[in-house]
Amino acid sequence: MRTHQPKKSNFLDLNKLAEMQKDLGDHFPTVMQIFQSGLMARTERISHAIKEHNLEQMTMESHSLKSICRQIGLYWMGELAAKLESIGESGKTQGAESLVSQLISTGALSNLELTKYCSPVNKPRPFFEKHIIAPLPK
Repeated sequence: MRTHQPKKSNFLDLNKLAEMQKDLGDHFPTVMQIFQSGLMARTERISHAIKEHNLEQMTMESHSLKSICRQIGLYWMGELAAKLESIGESGKTQGAESLVSQLISTGALSNLELTKYCSPVNKPRPFFEKHIIAPLPK
């Protein structure tokens, strides 16, 4: 299996993210906010499923996270989620806890990279910025 080498970031493929931004247009900030707000909850659900020995939920959550991470360009997170999915499919949880720990720490760092990338996109307009529609009277 060939590993994708991201541009400029250890956690985020900026080319993939730029492609997604172009495809989504004005919807990009909303999609990213939704993803980022749920990122840690996804990893927590995987961790909880492991602790409860709920392999079906662990596999389902890992598969879902793998897919979205790969679409966004978070290939390292996607690979960790894929490994967790495989463990769940095997019917065992051996090795899953260390992988979920890596997933959580990688998720936190990936979230920082996403925030750096997305913040210029979603900056609010300064309140003092004026837009002149008609010339001011003299």
